[in-house]
Amino acid sequence: MKNIIVSSRFFSRFAPFAYFVVSLLFPVILFAAVPTDFASTRAILGEPLAAPRLVQVRLDAPIFAATRPGLPDLRLFDGADRELPRLIEPLYTTKERRTRHSVGARVTALQELPGNRIEAHFDLATNALPPAGIDIRTPLRDFIRTVRIQGSTDGQHWETLVEDAQIYDYARYMDIRRTEIPLPPNEYRHFILEIGNASEERAQPLIRLVQANGQDQSRAFDLLQTPFRIDGVSFWREETVLAKDELLLQDWPSADRVVTQNTKDQTTEIVIQTDFAPITRLELETTARNFRRTALVQIPVLSHGQSTWRTISEGAFTRIDVSGLATNAMGINCPEQRAAEIRLVIQNHDNPPLDVLAVHPSGPVYRLLWLADPAAARYYLAYGHDKLPAPAYDIYAIRAALAQGIPPDLWELAEPVASDPSLKPFDFGEFLSRPLVFSTALGLAALALLGLLVKALQKAA
Repeated sequence: MKNIIVSSRFFSRFAPFAYFVVSLLFPVILFAAVPTDFASTRAILGEPLAAPRLVQVRLDAPIFAATRPGLPDLRLFDGADRELPRLIEPLYTTKERRTRHSVGARVTALQELPGNRIEAHFDLATNALPPAGIDIRTPLRDFIRTVRIQGSTDGQHWETLVEDAQIYDYARYMDIRRTEIPLPPNEYRHFILEIGNASEERAQPLIRLVQANGQDQSRAFDLLQTPFRIDGVSFWREETVLAKDELLLQDWPSADRVVTQNTKDQTTEIVIQTDFAPITRLELETTARNFRRTALVQIPVLSHGQSTWRTISEGAFTRIDVSGLATNAMGINCPEQRAAEIRLVIQNHDNPPLDVLAVHPSGPVYRLLWLADPAAARYYLAYGHDKLPAPAYDIYAIRAALAQGIPPDLWELAEPVASDPSLKPFDFGEFLSRPLVFSTALGLAALALLGLLVKALQKAA
């Protein structure tokens, strides 16, 4: 019992220090990154601003060569060394696309007229934009009708917009249907639609289809006289927008390549040094003609502690150059990869190896965007850190500006500058990760826990 009391006194005196060690092993305070934590910095060159602007820089090969996958260690700082929110995204080509939007309108009058005609009056909703077309919804099949459309700004004076448009359906005889009528540019708020029977001349397409189906042409005239039913009329307008189309690609420099002829496997193996650039395509340059060779794209991986190659894509290089036929498909696509090197394995089988002149890697262009402030004297990038986690920024304002189609100003990057190791602050996390320091601290923590156990046993006794 005396030994237990002595041990408990020792551990009770030692426990506060041990608790301090435990708190160091499991910190809860995260320290913000500072520029000197990173391997390199790049000044950003831009024009003076009179107001806040959306700004971008293009990321180049030196940045990808020094950063980790996902770019968690690429940070933006201002002249006061404050870290700023930034958005990194690939660039896309744009393409004009027409999108359709409905225009609100209400029916103010609907009446039947002599001669199997229908007249409907519509007023646009308040603040609705002028329509570019009308869609007449009907459940009927096998019909043809003519439509006359008038417009007015005040509901008193009318102007004819469409004189003799046709809507029709030949579903029983052919998969053809049209119920939409485009309108000329207008600023009208009131519209009148008059739907009537088609003339015999206009009905000739339907008559010929009926006769081709082995029926008498009187059947076509019966269809023409069938009362027309309207389920609704929709007004619509079209808007031209710029939408993302395809990834914008650029050629990335390959530092070196090694070509090996594997006679055992009958393959040509080309290892390309890509220095962690984002690669999605490999282009083969050769003087050979009239061939088709399958090929594998591979990246290095660790398997059971050993380095090996993993196939990520498969394709074929094809070139045909004969009279009347020419094909030149010399590229293979692959999922985006950032690796130190990529291997291309060309299957030769019993054919002579191709004379490989070069392999050109290419991949997406990435940009970094932020909201630049006129008060900031300068901006620069800092990058290259082994342990820094990915940041969580508030980039809503940046995305909102992009969604509104605001074009960002393009600024340039200066040459890389390596950080001075003497200015790097003490990295407490790196200090604790050293094996000797960590094992010592872990032992002290174990002693502290043992002291707690002895103290608990003493109280129980």
